[in-house]
Amino acid sequence: MRREDDGGFAPRWRAILEARWRIRLQEVTELSMAYHGAASAGTGDRDARRLLRRAVVARQRLADTEDALGRVAAGVFGRCEQCGAPITETLLVAAPETRYCAGCSVFGAVPPGTGAARVPAALR
Repeated sequence: MRREDDGGFAPRWRAILEARWRIRLQEVTELSMAYHGAASAGTGDRDARRLLRRAVVARQRLADTEDALGRVAAGVFGRCEQCGAPITETLLVAAPETRYCAGCSVFGAVPPGTGAARVPAALR
């Protein structure tokens, strides 16, 4: 896939992100249903906590994908939110939801990849 100079840049990424969104939505739904089933059945606090942790992470990934779709719609997808530089194609292919270029992610103390929130300590 080529960069912005190709008129198909945004539509291709939108299609990729929409496919990822559907997969992530299904994952969130399944994990939420499994958590509620485990919690209501009393199958074990440990199992319920594990499912809750996975559901929280899945919800964050879904939110990151939604944010990336918003950046595509706004015309800023593929640009670093911190410095405005283009994000490398390699990084976008590996993690399309990423918000930061490799330089800002390493030197700016921004978490690599999507910058997604991690599971809160209280849920561990």
